[in-house]
Amino acid sequence: MATERYNILLIIVDCLRADYVYEQGKAYIPTLTSLQTEGFSFFNTISVTSTTTPSFTSLLTGLYPFEHGARSLSGYTAKAGIVTFPEILREAGYYTYAEVTGPLVEQMGFAQFFEHYIYREPASTIHAEWGQELLQRFDGYYQTPWFVLLHIWSLHTPRVVIEECSSTRFGRTRYARALSSIDHYLGRLIPRLGDDTLVVVTGDHGEQFALSALDALYRRVGRRVYRTLRRRRLTNLHFAKGMRRFHEGHGYSVYDVLVKVPLILRHPTVVPRGESHCQIRLIDLSPTILDLAGVQHSLRATGSSTRSIMEDREASHRDAYLEAVGHMIPNPEEWLAGIRVDNKYKYIFAPFREDFEEELYDLEVDPSEKRNIARQRQAVVSMLRAKIEALQTIEGQGEEIDEEDQQEVVDRLRALGYID
Repeated sequence: MATERYNILLIIVDCLRADYVYEQGKAYIPTLTSLQTEGFSFFNTISVTSTTTPSFTSLLTGLYPFEHGARSLSGYTAKAGIVTFPEILREAGYYTYAEVTGPLVEQMGFAQFFEHYIYREPASTIHAEWGQELLQRFDGYYQTPWFVLLHIWSLHTPRVVIEECSSTRFGRTRYARALSSIDHYLGRLIPRLGDDTLVVVTGDHGEQFALSALDALYRRVGRRVYRTLRRRRLTNLHFAKGMRRFHEGHGYSVYDVLVKVPLILRHPTVVPRGESHCQIRLIDLSPTILDLAGVQHSLRATGSSTRSIMEDREASHRDAYLEAVGHMIPNPEEWLAGIRVDNKYKYIFAPFREDFEEELYDLEVDPSEKRNIARQRQAVVSMLRAKIEALQTIEGQGEEIDEEDQQEVVDRLRALGYID
């Protein structure tokens, strides 16, 4: 172990979209903007999926869901023997803490990755009494050198907007005002950390939401019409395609609005100031943090450190595998796999449904993924399909949760609105 270690704070904001951080005017976020100015930003960071539990597991392990086995919100934990980067930090002398909520209950296996695993009820947000207590913990409760994973839930529905951010000055949508509210809290938190702290901010996945009351009505009606057509077998349109215009939330597909997240890193000496438009993956974060911390390790990750990009020694895009499976899509025929390459092409198909109309988007000219060009670019489709098949993603379940724990997880998911 080195003679001196700096503290590390990893902030994961549930449902945090990249565009609401990087595009000016969508929300009032001076604290996040300051972190960008003082640190390094990756503008094209891609999550592995659009649900929390497998995304967190991938972030902690540097592995894809089919590799670690925790592919859904419940049912299976990570495979036995898989090591996470907080465990490696602990071996290197760090005190490791997780401040989490939502579906990240202990039954899903996350507690074993941290020395201190602190689960709170979702109602205990950063804007409630718990948030004030958390600020005080940064004044000496955490033993140094510490690594703290802070999971912020108040951007997830029901979104929390504080009174100070309730006007349209802080965003046109409730989502934007909730993000402004989070930024207001971070403005109180960040100054408590001291200068020699590595601060990392990202999201586990994105979010789809209504832009106005009229849009919300349009989406509700559209969802009802589509589901009626499905029940009466008047349409064979795949769930993700049929609902993409009407859906609110996440988990139902792998479109960019659901998987593209921000990534900001700041430290006065080890993180240079700058930005990159290289496509990277959320699975690259764990080896990056270990690299920046100067920790020698043998993390068996598919992801790799992005330090070379930050130091301008590399400028290559990294292929990003994507999937949408599990609770949000209970029918396996509706499950999706995809790949995003060169920050240009996105390919999506259904592994268990032969009549699914494959999707291919040219993100350079169609960033909203509205024009499917799969039929016109069959050579590209074949090449990207082969990339996915070479990964052998079909199999890959982790350790099955016992019946009692599974029921507790299901009850939690039902309370959170994930299950009807």
